[in-house]
Amino acid sequence: MDLAVDFSASRASDSASASKELAIHETDAVGAEGASGVDCSTELVMEEVPAGVEMLASSAADQPERSRARTRSAASTKMVSRRPLDAVSDEAEVFVGEWDDEGVFMYQAFCDDIADWALAHQQFGGPRFCPKRMTWIKPSFAWVLYRSGYGHKNGQTRILKVKLSHESIAEILSHCQCLDTNRATRKGGAEKDREVSSGVAQWDPGRDLMRADERGGEPRKQLRGRAIQIGLKGWMSELYVSSVISIQDVTELAHRVGQAHAAKKKGATAVAMALLHAELPTERPYMPRCAEQRLVELALLPGPQASAAARLGRGKVA
Repeated sequence: MDLAVDFSASRASDSASASKELAIHETDAVGAEGASGVDCSTELVMEEVPAGVEMLASSAADQPERSRARTRSAASTKMVSRRPLDAVSDEAEVFVGEWDDEGVFMYQAFCDDIADWALAHQQFGGPRFCPKRMTWIKPSFAWVLYRSGYGHKNGQTRILKVKLSHESIAEILSHCQCLDTNRATRKGGAEKDREVSSGVAQWDPGRDLMRADERGGEPRKQLRGRAIQIGLKGWMSELYVSSVISIQDVTELAHRVGQAHAAKKKGATAVAMALLHAELPTERPYMPRCAEQRLVELALLPGPQASAAARLGRGKVA
């Protein structure tokens, strides 16, 4: 299997040095659902979860929290081989985000009360935090800016950058069901899948951090590349919460990107984004340390899910 992939950095329209975006697979843009929410987590294990356990998310509501944790631990028996973290496939979707030797950064938007508590305690909790509702984490900074309106939407006025270990993100993804958000190809309703699953992953058209749409109201929708979103609730949200390494407030940066995108003068957005370049996240291809079959099911390696994700916005293919 060829695990090499070509990426072109196409960040700023006039400034190659300001390039931080990666163009991946050709796709017609299509809208998709996102959300706001809460968090979860716990320690990560480099082990493969056998068939049956990976659908734990669907039946999690019927098991006590500690019982589910013991089930996951006991079922994990085979160590996952440590493939290079950048060993992505050119025949599947690519997880693109900021990461280092310690872990991976994810983004979420919250109200002031939840954000203040999280920053003060470096974990999620407090009176306003509810792990029972579905929360969405995103490795793409542009995507959280799009979803939160650059941090100006009601209840999403604070943008937090959350770090998880490589083991933790692999554990979380090992229990997520991959949704087909293409209305032309999916079987059943994606909304129903979200309702019954405690953990879901979906691929949506990527967003361009360096450029805005023609109206300047949101990051430009990409014709190339897709971004992954991960939805968590219940025990999966608790798992996420317990896995947090650090939490940063990047709301001010989100506002400044929004101001740059709103610039009306020709070329002004490119100039403003070039000035912000040093503060922007360096997002690059990343391969979670999940079992190979799980990577196939998440569309991160070639298979039916990758084929379905590749058709986003293209309708049915004979």
